[in-house]
Amino acid sequence: MKFKYFVNSRKFSWTIVGIGFVFTLIVFFFLPSSIPIHFNAGGIADSYGDRIQIFLFPLLQLMILLLTGREKLRYWLTHSKTFLNDIQYNWLVSGLCLLIIFVEFRVLYAAF
Repeated sequence: MKFKYFVNSRKFSWTIVGIGFVFTLIVFFFLPSSIPIHFNAGGIADSYGDRIQIFLFPLLQLMILLLTGREKLRYWLTHSKTFLNDIQYNWLVSGLCLLIIFVEFRVLYAAF
């Protein structure tokens, strides 16, 4: 019962962001000096940047998490035309953070 509560809570989103930060910090030291930052429609890297730019992914996750925690934005998103309850709202935020981690994995895969 506790796991179900944890997955449906805001703590799960914070855990995802924490894992993203730790993973990025560990991988940063093994990255080459230039990493792909943009891919064309065929999935081929067509733009490269410095390896410090890998930290944009966890920073984006943190920004999303902080902004979606604001009461006015949360109220607007949960009381719009499509009503979301708290569990659905938390899953929406957690899913977005997970999507960003998967994009980060794709960039890291292309970097090696």
